[in-house]
Order: sequence, then structure tokens, then C-alpha cells
Amino acid sequence: METNKQAEYVLTMQGIRKRYANCEALRGVDLCVKKGETVAIIGPSGSGKSTLLRCINYLEKVSAGKIVVNGDTLVETNESGRVCYPKDREIRRICTETGMVFQHFNLFPHMTCVQNISYAPIRVKHQPKEEAEARACALMELVGLKGKENVYPAQISGGQKQRVAIARGLAMNPSLMLFDEPTSALDPEITGEVLAVMRRLAEAKTTMIVVTHEMGFAREVADRVIFMDNGRIEEEGTPDELFTNPKSKRLQAFLSSTLTI
Repeated sequence: METNKQAEYVLTMQGIRKRYANCEALRGVDLCVKKGETVAIIGPSGSGKSTLLRCINYLEKVSAGKIVVNGDTLVETNESGRVCYPKDREIRRICTETGMVFQHFNLFPHMTCVQNISYAPIRVKHQPKEEAEARACALMELVGLKGKENVYPAQISGGQKQRVAIARGLAMNPSLMLFDEPTSALDPEITGEVLAVMRRLAEAKTTMIVVTHEMGFAREVADRVIFMDNGRIEEEGTPDELFTNPKSKRLQAFLSSTLTI
């Protein structure tokens, strides 16, 4: 039964701490994400939201705690307090279980959209070029960019670039998609096209963690909303619970400053 219980979760994080020279960005975070769940993380700037995401895919090393991705242990802390990561090859394999979409698109400017999307499957998974590019074309259609396969990033809008970045994140068939403020660098009028793609992914039961300042998306699309403050999870629950009946004064203050009445 315990094995089946663990199999429900794509991600398990226990006691995650992240210390920098002059501050502690994460202070004992526990988080589990079920297969098919969309989790939105909200909170003020500097609360640890992006740092938490970056620990999941090894862009940041934790100072303490345990992370299990799709049944594989990325990091754990032993009895003496030593943080233990596996060998680099195993880390790279585990990290292919996550796809990440950043605030800024980070597309290769000298590659076409299809080449950007198929690059990792060809280089990392050694997929045949034809197979990887066929998958890339299918993903371009999924994100509403059919017909743009062979254009370069400089030839498309910011919203379209971010949709290509989402397709690139999906190209490795990850178990978990991570979104770090995916609309924050976009003009308001094109934010909707990116959120629409993410909404379709949520409806298709893609497992996602979304760090966002888009309260409407968190309220309407997420299965669960987490409020972080000062490196901790301050409150969590369904969107209705958090937005309609916030318990902590800190969350109440945050929502009153971000939601227009």
C-alpha cells in the first residue's frame, strides 16, 4: 500500500532548506505533487518561490532536505547532516523528468522553432532527427503555432516565443512541468495566449507547478494553491479556500494588495 501511495506522487520534497551567505531562502519546505495535479505557487517577491523550483531540477543545490522526482531520489540528507546527490549521470537522467519554462524564453536565436524544440531530445535522448522534429511539429500545433515551424525566434512575438519555450519543455515527455513566472516578461495583451496554452495543459492533466503572479489563473485553473512567504509555505488549499477564506493575516494582506475589488 505504501508503494502505491508513493506512486501517486510525481514529486516529494521534505524539509527543504536553501541557505546563501547572508540569508536563508527556503526554511524547511515540505511539498508533494500528485500525478495530473496543477499546483500554483503565489507570494511576494523574495519569498522563495523561484528558488524552490530551481531546487527541483538541480539549478540550485539544497542545503538540507530530500527530493524525490517520479520515484527517483535527486537528493537526501544523511544522519550526519550531509547533503547527498547521486553521480552526475544519474542527476542528468532524473532532471529529464522535469521540463522548465522560465520568465525569459532562452531560445537559441540561430535555430528555427522546430530546431529549438527538438534539440534536447536529439542531444540528450539520442532520438533520431526525423522523429524528434516530427514530435516538435506536433507540439507546435499543440501550442497554436502551426505554420511557424521553420521561422527563427527574432521573427515571432514574445508570446509566441514563450509558447515555443513551453513546447520545448514538453519535448522530453517530462513527468513534471515547472513554470517560473512564465508571463511576467510579456505585455499584458499577449499574456492571455500563453495562459490559454497552460490552461489546456492543465485540462489534459499535465502535472504542473506554476509560480505565478496571475491570480486569475491560480484561482480558475489550479487544483491547489500554495502561498509562500519568507521561505516557508504559509498556507495552502484549494483555490476557493485560499481566495475566499484566507486564514493567515499575511495571506489576507497579500491578496488585498494584489486583487482588485
